[in-house]
Parts: sequence; structure tokens; C-alpha cells
Amino acid sequence: MKKLLVIDGNSILNRAFYGVRPLNAPDGLPTNALFGFVGMINKAFSRIGNEPSFAAIAFDLKEKTFRHKACDTYKATRKPMPDDLALQLPVSKDIATALGLKVIESVGYEADDILGTLSRMGEESEVEVFVLTGDRDSLQLVDGNTSILYPSTSMGRTETVLMDEAAVMEKYGVTPPEMIDVKALMGDSSDNIPGVAGVGPKTATQL
Repeated sequence: MKKLLVIDGNSILNRAFYGVRPLNAPDGLPTNALFGFVGMINKAFSRIGNEPSFAAIAFDLKEKTFRHKACDTYKATRKPMPDDLALQLPVSKDIATALGLKVIESVGYEADDILGTLSRMGEESEVEVFVLTGDRDSLQLVDGNTSILYPSTSMGRTETVLMDEAAVMEKYGVTPPEMIDVKALMGDSSDNIPGVAGVGPKTATQL
């Protein structure tokens, strides 16, 4: 069966930036995020077992999305990207292209939307899909055809954990589609999305 690897570029680059000690190129360009970025991509390729038939990486754009239009407080509390990380963002796209990845961006949509779209396209084309992301929101995409490759750091070491339907149920006590309901009930402070008053992760999962 053919395989598709889809990567959440912003998520992986951001995780690498905060997970790798400061590094700089001879010209002074910060490179810690780029170093970790390449490492996580290489681990994803290894985790799949062989090179995928197709590979793409999605990035967010600065323009507002349809979510901002629907809710003017969406991500209103999000801090701007650190300067050292912003300098590495365009270089990460060049590196991704050099690694053979198709870079995909779309005005009005987030990388998450692209991940979901490619996941559905893979399912319709009978292609096994692997999504590399550090964003748990993507667990809702998991089904018999799509798995999440989730970077997890323990004891200073980063490993890539494969999250399939059984793994999601074991860790969170709900099915992947029910993750949507859990997030709706508890809200998401990182995106400034309110949930039901007094409902946290435990109560949301029980409900």
C-alpha cells in the first residue's frame, strides 16, 4: 500500500525551537529550530519504515483565516513568534524542499486544514497516511487509514510515538472523533477558545 507523510511545519519547527539549545551558523543565523526540525523529519521517515510514496509539509500564513472571521477573539492572546524563530521559518521551507517535500500553504486556511484535507484525500485514494505533528488537535484525524506521528520528549530525548485508534483510546479514553467533543467542552486556552464553564479535561472526557 502506498504511503503519504504529511508534516505540520509550524508545529514541528516551534517544538524544535524550544527543545534544542541555542545554535548559530557562522554568519550568526539561529539554527537550533532547523537542527531539530530536520531531526524530527528524519525520525518520521524511519518510523514509517521506508520512504513514503508521497510527502508534503504544510505551513500557516500570516493572513487571517476563516476562523478569525467567525470569532474575532480567536488566538487573540497568542504571543508573536520570537525573532530568532521567525528568522529560521523561511529557511525551513527551503530545507523541506531540498528534502523532497512539497511545501503547501493556502491563504485563509491553517496548516491544520491542509493536514485534514490531505488525510481525507489519502483515504479516498486508498493511501495510508501518517501525519507528523506536535499538535494534539490532529488526533481527531486518526482512523483505520490515518495515524499521527507525535514527537514526545522524555529524559531529554525526543521519540516519535505512533498514535493509532487504539493508542488514542488507551491514552485519552475516547475515540478520535470524540476528541472534537472533548475540546469543545473544555475549550482551548492556547487558541483563546472558551469551553463550558467549570469543565476541564477529566469532566469533558467523562461526558
